[in-house]
Amino acid sequence: DIIITSYKEPNSTLRSIKSFLNQSTNEKFRIIVCDPFQEVINFLKKEIRDQRVVYFLDPGEGKSYALSILFQEYGSTNNDDIFVLTDGDVYVSNNCLEEIKRAFEDPRIGGITGKTVSIDSRENKFGYWSHLLFTGGNNARKRLSQKGNFFEFTGYLQAIRKGVIFECPEGTSDDAIIPYLFWKKGYQLRFLEKAKVYVKNPSNWVDWTNQ
Repeated sequence: DIIITSYKEPNSTLRSIKSFLNQSTNEKFRIIVCDPFQEVINFLKKEIRDQRVVYFLDPGEGKSYALSILFQEYGSTNNDDIFVLTDGDVYVSNNCLEEIKRAFEDPRIGGITGKTVSIDSRENKFGYWSHLLFTGGNNARKRLSQKGNFFEFTGYLQAIRKGVIFECPEGTSDDAIIPYLFWKKGYQLRFLEKAKVYVKNPSNWVDWTNQ
């Protein structure tokens, strides 16, 4: 199950959905789009006519609350089943699901995260910052992953085994608390350099500070 959490971003969410529908994989999957605006869901239903895509009207109590509901609604006691978690304002490389599936063939792996790629230009200050920060984050995760140490995920692309946790504690950052919960239960974590997630970052100071 691929959970796409979005917030009133119909066009970018549409692109996110299509990036998963176009995956080079034979694996069966379902996409669950979670958005608090009915008009966004109505727009997506008109644009996407694929039975693999379902919709959940976010009650608006925060991302952790919505994830907890979805973990319980679509959860499984089969640890071979997987949740892929991403956002509506990003899109992924077409090898993403195959890379994730391959990583979870190792039963010791409980959660993975992908490589963030900025689509902003390096020719301006804010774009340069995005590339600098993403490179630093990716390098740190890669190093810690290779050493078998704990590290936090990126919320832009993470995946976990079902049947291990059934809620995301409220008031926490999901990309920090989820890997910690798996680490506490004895699972290993992996950074997947070939599973790429493409991100458009803020291009002005107000948006940058807000984010």
